[in-house]
Amino acid sequence: MPHPLAKPRGRPRSELAATAVLEAAYRLCASGGLRGATIQAICAESGVSKMTIYKWWDGRLQLLIDAYMRQATLLLPLSETEPPAKAIRAHAQSYVTALQGDLGRVQMAVLAECMAENGNSAVFVERYLSIRRKLGVSVIRRGQADGSILSPRPAEALYDQIYGTIWYRFQFGLRALNKAFVDGLVEAVLADGAEKKQSKPA
Repeated sequence: MPHPLAKPRGRPRSELAATAVLEAAYRLCASGGLRGATIQAICAESGVSKMTIYKWWDGRLQLLIDAYMRQATLLLPLSETEPPAKAIRAHAQSYVTALQGDLGRVQMAVLAECMAENGNSAVFVERYLSIRRKLGVSVIRRGQADGSILSPRPAEALYDQIYGTIWYRFQFGLRALNKAFVDGLVEAVLADGAEKKQSKPA
């Protein structure tokens, strides 16, 4: 589903047409990067006119972020019902796997477009990261509340340490970004400081 921040102008948009635009943008960006994912190419691929696309999105950057968000939401579900530590571990593993394919290429391209257009990643944070981060933080907080996540550190810090480490290693091509590494990372972060807290004198 298109992002709620996409601007509503004119007649209500066709969800089928909007989905076609998002899918075309994602495919073209994954295969050809920013050079391949021009608005003209997206129009040709989706069968939706340039005028219509600009009625629904402010520009290519917003469209690419929404295309990325749609695919990431499909590929990277984060369970709000499973045990929290298990949910975070499974999500982190899925993220690492997805980064090795099209999702990783599109994320790098979207961030490059953010920097080229605005000099920062604020639009990406607003339209995607803040939403996904809020969900992940809520899962970690639930684990802290029920005692299954032992770290007393703020949930935001735990989330950022896990996913920031994964992104850093991926972005710079560092080795050992695999299942064993992610399992150890999640376990260590979610238990961080627990031993010290438990041994503290009453």
